[in-house]
Amino acid sequence: MLYQPDTYKIEQDLSRFGRTGNDTFIPGATEEGLRQYRRLLRNNINNTMVQAFPISRQVLPDEEWNELIDLFFANHDAKTTQIWKLPAEFVTFVKEKDYATLWNKPWLNDLLYFEWIEIEVYTMPDIEAEPFTLQGDIRNGTIVVNPEYRLIPLRYPVHLYAVEEAKNHPGDYFMMVYRHPETREVLFADLSALDTFTFENIAHEQLSLSDIAAGLKLQFALSDQHPLLTNLIAFVQEMMAQKLFLGYAVERKEQF
Repeated sequence: MLYQPDTYKIEQDLSRFGRTGNDTFIPGATEEGLRQYRRLLRNNINNTMVQAFPISRQVLPDEEWNELIDLFFANHDAKTTQIWKLPAEFVTFVKEKDYATLWNKPWLNDLLYFEWIEIEVYTMPDIEAEPFTLQGDIRNGTIVVNPEYRLIPLRYPVHLYAVEEAKNHPGDYFMMVYRHPETREVLFADLSALDTFTFENIAHEQLSLSDIAAGLKLQFALSDQHPLLTNLIAFVQEMMAQKLFLGYAVERKEQF
């Protein structure tokens, strides 16, 4: 059913007032009723963000936090109809408005993203892993990766330090966020550059550790790949224990 023009205008005016608080006339509504309506809307948005970003809420002064909420509420046209997904859009909004630079908080974008990614991984759709076995050749076998993960780069190590200390350690950091296949708990792992390189070659190229070590030996003109292979094996063993790697690929039998 199509709205009458007057009805549509009232809805638009009500929405605009709810988001901005600017005075407007809504037939049949009292000023106090409109103010209460706006408070409820704003509180819903604020509560959602507080639940999603507890660390950010704690480290940001009240004035700055409230400014972010008010500007997001007033100026951002939400893409999602599900309020629990709004924090993802909040992360993008804050980054695009460059509050990290304006407020001299270079860690802000990374902190918000770090907090959101836990929600994203926890709520991601189930992904079935490739068939695997726990018995295999760690050097030459094809390793099966837990598919329910996000590997994210960070400029500031907000996952390792308090934010004011993280500001003093800019660099290239890699954080693995993944869901335990049995408990469904969201887990975190700080990966070195070598760990990240190894993971991506296992996950995307299905290379064995021997192949990865041989490639690195050639690329960097190493005299001996044995110590390197030992480090790669230790990484995979640890991540198998932590369920980022699940086991070894099961060979598929040819169908005749």
